[in-house]
Amino acid sequence: MSEISSYLGTGVAEAVTPYGADGSGAPHTKLSISLPSDLVAVIRQVAEQSGLTMSATIGACVRRTLAQVEQERLDRALELDAEDSVAWVATQLPAVARLWESIEW
Repeated sequence: MSEISSYLGTGVAEAVTPYGADGSGAPHTKLSISLPSDLVAVIRQVAEQSGLTMSATIGACVRRTLAQVEQERLDRALELDAEDSVAWVATQLPAVARLWESIEW
């Protein structure tokens, strides 16, 4: 079984369906692309399973990939921010501990 055909049955249709709707009303550009035959077979099957056209399925895959890349970028920024926050807390911890010690409970 090829790597591409192994994607069938792994929820690909469910994963791309939310990205298939293009209600933006934006103009569309027709283009011609060449893809490996086994990938085209997968796209056809995913399109059939999701009820989308081939064009909508390919568009959905691209939109999902772009969303995933953006989410990964945001996640990384949050990780870096968390590292900075932990470093800041580590520098402030002694002062906070002294303040807590001075509180009368």
